[in-house]
Amino acid sequence: MPHSFRRKRIGRRARLAAIALSVGAVLSNATAARALPTLEALMADFDFSKDDVQRVRNGELVKTTTKETSERELAAVMVFLVKAPAQKILSSLKSGPTSRNDPQVQAVTEINAEGTLVDPKVVTLQPGGDKEAQRYLSAEPGDTLNLSTAEIASFAALKGAGQAQVEDAVRQLLLARYQAYRSQGLAGIAPYARGKDKQSQPADDLRRQTEAAQGLKKYAPAFYDAFMNYPQGIPAELKQRFFCIRYAMSGRPVFALRQRLAMPLGDAYVVADRDFYVSHDYNDTQAVGALLPVENGTAVVYVNRTTTDQLGGFGASAKQAIGRNMMAKQISEIFEKARTGLKDK
Repeated sequence: MPHSFRRKRIGRRARLAAIALSVGAVLSNATAARALPTLEALMADFDFSKDDVQRVRNGELVKTTTKETSERELAAVMVFLVKAPAQKILSSLKSGPTSRNDPQVQAVTEINAEGTLVDPKVVTLQPGGDKEAQRYLSAEPGDTLNLSTAEIASFAALKGAGQAQVEDAVRQLLLARYQAYRSQGLAGIAPYARGKDKQSQPADDLRRQTEAAQGLKKYAPAFYDAFMNYPQGIPAELKQRFFCIRYAMSGRPVFALRQRLAMPLGDAYVVADRDFYVSHDYNDTQAVGALLPVENGTAVVYVNRTTTDQLGGFGASAKQAIGRNMMAKQISEIFEKARTGLKDK
């Protein structure tokens, strides 16, 4: 197993994915979509047993695996109970991704509808600014940075530029990626150049991940259709926000562009986070969560799928098994921390 794929990298992805359940808007108005099922029915869709359902009702966090859509994907399913109403969870987490649950979150800014960063200073090459600037200026196809062929050429044209100029170019790259996705959806996501005539296609990853969300298609078809066909057919009751997040990983800054969608289904909610661009370490992430009112609070059913080129090739199944377990452990720890925080409020 490559050193670059060990615990820190998996832990980083797990923390990022876990924050996906932060919901960015206070929602209202019931939707015409079919209401979510009971906790028993939804857990049965993932082959959880009746004993697992009771364990959740008793306050345990229960996890399982689900079929990955490729040899480069990690997938995990978790169900747990928060002893608070869904609206309290939404209100507590409406500020978006923060460092409260993930110390590697350095800064977050929202991207407004006009396509500008609310706080441009979030996009700074820290930590390791000088070295990171040189990585961009000398970028080549590969996994040091997730860049398209055109993006690599644009940084090569800045040869000799200082860190401030490179940071400005990174901001322009992120906003261009946002604008392309906002106007074209998955079709607007440029591939990552990996080598001679080799590319990674995050759009294909995210499309497969959405197609695999059969429970979403079954119980929330309007949400599913909006997620799959974005930006077409957005229901009025579906709320969305976009974030640019800066993480620190292995002494380097990691930038992620995240779309957050949330929609009420009667007294329940369905939420999804899609990281449609990440500057390095992994390719993309998609997480879907259902918040179901139950007798003792709110049950959360959470499915995460993360794709990374570190998993492909020889020994992929073994690397998947190790990575999946590590990711599930990290997400579990973060959710337990979040549940404790909510109970104390």
